[in-house]
Amino acid sequence: MSAKKYNILFIDDEPNNLIVFKNSFFRYYNIITAESGEKGLKILEDNDIHLVITDQKMPGMTGVQFLEKVVERYPSILRMIITAYSDIEVIIQAINKCGIYQYVLKPWDSRDLKNNIDNALKSYQLIKDNEELVGQLRASNETLEQKVLDRTQELNQKNLQLEEINSIKDKMFTIISHDMRDPMVSLAVLLEVLSTANQNLSEDKIEDYLLKVQSYVRDVLDLLNNLLQWSKSRVEGNYPDLEEVNINLIIKHNLDMFKIPANIKKIDLLPFVHEEELFVKGDEQMLNLILRNLLSNAIKFSSENSRVSINVYPEKEFIKVSVKDTGIGISEEVQQKLFKNGYSKSQRGTAQEKGAGLGLNLCKEFIEKQNGVLFVDSKEGNGSEISFTIPLPGF
Repeated sequence: MSAKKYNILFIDDEPNNLIVFKNSFFRYYNIITAESGEKGLKILEDNDIHLVITDQKMPGMTGVQFLEKVVERYPSILRMIITAYSDIEVIIQAINKCGIYQYVLKPWDSRDLKNNIDNALKSYQLIKDNEELVGQLRASNETLEQKVLDRTQELNQKNLQLEEINSIKDKMFTIISHDMRDPMVSLAVLLEVLSTANQNLSEDKIEDYLLKVQSYVRDVLDLLNNLLQWSKSRVEGNYPDLEEVNINLIIKHNLDMFKIPANIKKIDLLPFVHEEELFVKGDEQMLNLILRNLLSNAIKFSSENSRVSINVYPEKEFIKVSVKDTGIGISEEVQQKLFKNGYSKSQRGTAQEKGAGLGLNLCKEFIEKQNGVLFVDSKEGNGSEISFTIPLPGF
């Protein structure tokens, strides 16, 4: 046996037997004794017992009756019974009802009993070791299953990200090959005309061509910028850098950028007049992109002699910025689809300008990231008013 001392409960109604048992085995085991089954049950409540050895013939509660209660309450405790050879029926009962490990015949021999006890405790330890191994195996299996589950979820997430990246790539290739090709071809043609036939062109014609070149370059740059911002937002999330910014300066800056495109289409781009300086809590780069897209769309879908204007409406906790045009408007059918399931259908402008169909979706996304709301008020043939809210500092 190992150095570990096991706890043995020995029950016998004869005090001398208790003394003899304890003196015989105290060097090898921790011996606890009891004179009756009732006292033995009390000891079991308060002690961690590994092996119970009980005499069969005891007043009040027999050994078998005692072991039946032990099986019911403490099934992991190993059980042995001491009885006379003539008690064969008792032995059968003890085996069938109590699942005893061993029965010992009276009178018992110390050496034989020690061998039986050692074998019983070896069996007990094997059972415990096996239970521990089974528990460890179960825990390892559960850990492995969890790792497999985590890995599967991770792979599923990676697959979703890969699908998103492939979708972004396909969209980018489609836009580059389709929507960007036409303005680049037109730009190349205009530049070739200017380089080969400038001697035969009037100054007015040259100026007209140069303005068109500028317009095509701006269209391509706007498309590229939207495409890059859109792909960045899909892949990285594109979180805003919220700070206090002067919305008046941002509006005036973007109006200056669109004077030439408006002049080319003979559109009246009304000046922004608001004497009070207005500050909002937003991301300056995102606000620039939003206004560029809204102004570009307003000019793109307006015909000659139309008007485009920007106005602001201060409220208690936010300001409302409105870009209004008198152009062709947006049909009810298109309005219902605008922001559903990434709807991004490209539509040509009144001068056949092309776009990627990303602008308004980007605007909505970037406005919401700055805790604002986008509004579309339009009627086909009667122009559009696209407006958005942006919080004031402190809100």
